[in-house]
This record gives sequence, structure tokens and C-alpha cells, in this order.
Amino acid sequence: MNDRSVGVEIDATANWLEERGIRGAARLLRRVARQRDEAVRRLGLQPGAPAYSADGGEHPPPRDLDATLEAAMLRTDIARLQTLAERAGWVADPAAKRLWRWRDGWWELGHRRRNPKDGYHDTGWHLWGPAGSYDGEWVDRHKGPAMDEAERLITKHRTVARGDDR
Repeated sequence: MNDRSVGVEIDATANWLEERGIRGAARLLRRVARQRDEAVRRLGLQPGAPAYSADGGEHPPPRDLDATLEAAMLRTDIARLQTLAERAGWVADPAAKRLWRWRDGWWELGHRRRNPKDGYHDTGWHLWGPAGSYDGEWVDRHKGPAMDEAERLITKHRTVARGDDR
């Protein structure tokens, strides 16, 4: 089920959960996101739509304290769900020799046999990431070192994507 109304990142995560048979978590994530959006709408905080008065001046919209608290709480809940997914680390996919990881998007570490026709020139673990990151890059022959190297590469990618020069 595609539900772009909750946001692209949340929808992608919910789709990923549904593909793996975790429909309850996907529904929960979408429901919390919709509740957050509804609380924000009740506040009159449409993204990119400032409130104007009769004199043409920009004024902040009136705020409902309950809706403000609910929106803040729901934003916190979504952040907690993402943090818990990130803390879970590499999760095995029971259908194949694959591991999944959430770190600002889904990452896959999969084992592939050498097959130059498919682009796999070495047998071992390959890393795929969100758009603009890694696309089947060979990491290591063995699982343990591959997981460590994948973490290093993901951290490096996130640092470059944020623009940090540390």
C-alpha cells in the first residue's frame, strides 16, 4: 500500500516492513504519522503556507495547546521508532543470505557468488544503500568483517551527505 500522504521516508519504511510480513508495525508507523499530520493541521501549520491578516502582514496562526502537545509527542514517537530501528543493528532476512540495517534509510548487505555477467566479480558480501550511496559494492568475503566494513562505509557516507569535514 502506497501512502505518500505520510511522507516518502515513512512510506518507504512501511512498505519495507510489509514486504517482510511485518504488517502491524507498518500500520502503526503510518497511523502515528497520520496522527502527527492531523495534529499539525489542527494547529493551522500547513507547510509553506504562512498565515496573513487582513492588513496583509504575516502573523503566526493561533495555537491550540493540546494540538501543539500532541504534534510534539507524535514527532517524538516517530523519532523513537526510527532510533529503535537504527539500534537494532543488522537484521537477518530469513529468505536469503541478506542482512538489513536502518541508518537514515534502508541498507542491505547481501552475499553473492561470483558472476561477471551480473556484475559480481568477487564472491562475498556486497553493500546496497539508499539512492546516492552504495549500489552493490563488494565489502568482504566473510560476514563479520563485511558487517564492520559496511558500518564504516555507511558512517562515511552519512558524514559526507551531511557535509561534515571531521
